Amino acid sequence: MKQIFKTLISGLPLMVIGGLLYAGLFIKPKPSGVNLTPPLFQRDDRFFGITRGPANAVWLVGAHGRVLHSRDAAKTWQPQVSNVTVNLQDVAAWDALHAVAVGDEGVVAVTQDGGTSWRQVEAPRSRIANKLVRVKAMSNGQAWAVGEGGATLRTLDYGVSWTRAGAQEDVAWNDIAVLGQHAWRVGEFGRIEHSSNEGGNWQAQETPAKASLTAVAFRDARHGVTVGLGGTVLSTSDGGQHWRVETRATDEHLFDVIWDGHRWLATGDKGVVLLGDAAGQAWRATRAAPGDRTWHTKVAADETHYYFSGAQPLVTNKQAL
Repeated sequence: MKQIFKTLISGLPLMVIGGLLYAGLFIKPKPSGVNLTPPLFQRDDRFFGITRGPANAVWLVGAHGRVLHSRDAAKTWQPQVSNVTVNLQDVAAWDALHAVAVGDEGVVAVTQDGGTSWRQVEAPRSRIANKLVRVKAMSNGQAWAVGEGGATLRTLDYGVSWTRAGAQEDVAWNDIAVLGQHAWRVGEFGRIEHSSNEGGNWQAQETPAKASLTAVAFRDARHGVTVGLGGTVLSTSDGGQHWRVETRATDEHLFDVIWDGHRWLATGDKGVVLLGDAAGQAWRATRAAPGDRTWHTKVAADETHYYFSGAQPLVTNKQAL
């Protein structure tokens, strides 16, 4: 009996090893449960551009070519395939079907079916640098895009083809405002240029700003506002012949400015929002939302709400600001 017990004990390690080998080779676990869909918005998301379209349409673009679309004024979102892997910096929409996105490496992508399909199109490139940072859509399929390498590009056919409106140069233009034949572009080192012939020629406008200007908007041919780094706010009442520095309401960087039909609104770093009167001369600081400390690179508006891009998209009721 003792001999049998000793034999069993001495063979136990081999039995255990054999059982483990059998389990590893012949027993395959069967998956159970359901696949979890990852959340649409991740902590490390970066969304740089946002635009409002008709019928409650909203587009949002950002890092690694991400495109999100909403049909209900940003209440819910659906991802779209941009077929682009670089960062998309901005987006603009002509209508519910036609939109254009621009980004790093001079990428331009367009959709003609509301985002069901996006395709990359060719645009003039620079030997200096090719990052496109802002795009503005006008009526009748016209749009303008600006960026590094002196890029100022124009399309007349809903983004299918693009031409250069200005020379290549070692300067970055960060935004453009267009009214009829008149256009203003702003960029590094406080530079502002104006064209009275749809970008055929550009003339520098004197400006008291030294910091880089990041955004510009005009509510009519005379009244405009440009904003920039370090809380810079400039306004003009004569089409840019003279720009004046407004009282600084914040030291935070400002990245976008719009005229919403009633007042000026600028947005920027750490959740800061500046609100200005119709003349662009009286400004007060608030936040995009209570407790918000994130950055917002662009803002769009409709009759009742503001829509902000940033680390996370944000919608704010106008009456709350």
